[in-house]
Amino acid sequence: MASPVAPLEDTLPSPTEWRAAMGAFPTGVTVVTTWGPEGQPLGSTINAFCSVSLSPPMLLICLDLNNPLCGPVQACGVFGVNFLGEDAPATARCFAVTPEEDRFREHAFRTVGEGAPQLECAPVFVDCAVETIITAGDHLVVVGRGLRTEQACAAAPLLYHRGRFHKLPPL
Repeated sequence: MASPVAPLEDTLPSPTEWRAAMGAFPTGVTVVTTWGPEGQPLGSTINAFCSVSLSPPMLLICLDLNNPLCGPVQACGVFGVNFLGEDAPATARCFAVTPEEDRFREHAFRTVGEGAPQLECAPVFVDCAVETIITAGDHLVVVGRGLRTEQACAAAPLLYHRGRFHKLPPL
């Protein structure tokens, strides 16, 4: 197999071009949760998520290195992925832009055992143990082993495409 040819540095896409290209791919919207150093719940809106393996059950999330969850996820070793339903754009915005200390003020959560915070408004939740962390460019790729899932309801997912939230059309 031939090795790939490295592009010339001046032909690489700019961050703006890259973001526009990646934004053309629609994704689901999640809130990733974990515990802070004083035991406080932490959460952040993430759309870089995918399933990795069925056996064992594994998924991955990507966290910007500036995301305040990076250190706590590594330190406590657990995180939760809360899939947001189509009625939750305000929740997604809250966990993206509201000051960290205020994000859980209006969002009820619960936990099971030593697991991560589970948003009560999330139709689907996956509790994970950190399996592997890889630094890739300006992000951490965190592979988690699924410990528990809960499907509260069959709500349609909240979608993100080209910088905006969307809903699936009715079937």
